[in-house]
Amino acid sequence: MSLLWPWLLPIVVVAGLALAIVGLLLPKRRRDRGLPVAHVDRMTALPAFRGALARYRLWIGAALVAALAGVAVAGAVAARPSGVHANQEDDYKRDIVLCLDVSGSMVDVDAEILGVYQDIAASLDGERIGMRIFDASSVMAFPLTSDYDYIQEQLGRYVRALTGTLGPDEQFNYLAGTASGLGASLVGDGLASCVLDFADLEASERPRSIILATDNVVNGQQIFTLPQAGQLAVDNEVRVYAINPFDWGRDMASQELREIAEGTGGAYFSLDFAQTVPQIVDRVNAIEAGYIETPPQIQVVDRPGALPLVVLLLVAGVVAMAWRARL
Repeated sequence: MSLLWPWLLPIVVVAGLALAIVGLLLPKRRRDRGLPVAHVDRMTALPAFRGALARYRLWIGAALVAALAGVAVAGAVAARPSGVHANQEDDYKRDIVLCLDVSGSMVDVDAEILGVYQDIAASLDGERIGMRIFDASSVMAFPLTSDYDYIQEQLGRYVRALTGTLGPDEQFNYLAGTASGLGASLVGDGLASCVLDFADLEASERPRSIILATDNVVNGQQIFTLPQAGQLAVDNEVRVYAINPFDWGRDMASQELREIAEGTGGAYFSLDFAQTVPQIVDRVNAIEAGYIETPPQIQVVDRPGALPLVVLLLVAGVVAMAWRARL
């Protein structure tokens, strides 16, 4: 327990004492109480009169003490007695990385896939979402965040860049940083980078998912092959949901992508707007959310306790004593 405004307590107490002293020292205004009476000393010498005067002074003294006590307690209330409250909120959520192939073979459908990403983000609640794009090299578009306004803003900017509808004040090259390697559409390296985007892979208990959009048409030498990247996902308990906009049925690239995705515990989809979004959302939501111990939120809260009630009782006591003394 502490005072939030401790400087206010002595100010209130000193002000109350000053008013009491001024009130006692001020000259009393004479009142016309009638005609002078001779031999009043005989009356004041009577035991009954002395007793009444003593009781009167007792009531006045008690009222003064109660008033000063009330001022002191009111000063304590005004100084705001407070305590620190640590609010620990447990959370159960998931992490999702959107992993987008921006190679030349995908450029015509990437805007549509980003629309799918927007619909998926709008259908989730509280999950952290990040995005990485890749071609010959990969770039983090935005890190994991639960700020859904920011997520939609970033996805919308990529859509405008891909469709050529950027505003006159928007300077944005969505391909910046994706051509630093040798080759194109290095899917294995892109998927591995997305797996490594999950912070504290071993420590975190949040379920992790990747929504990978690619045609799996590789052109160049990769550091990670797609099976190796898939095994990296399995080792770190990351599920991969693959979207292939060019699913030709039994072609090897599509078949390999399906096997890798399903091997992680995820799933494989062709780009079917009527089914892809709800199926992915349902599968993500079906995964039991992980326990998250969020940092405690420290709050300073007022804790006056019974002090306001004490002030009211003292005020009531002063009023009663003043009435009893006929002030």
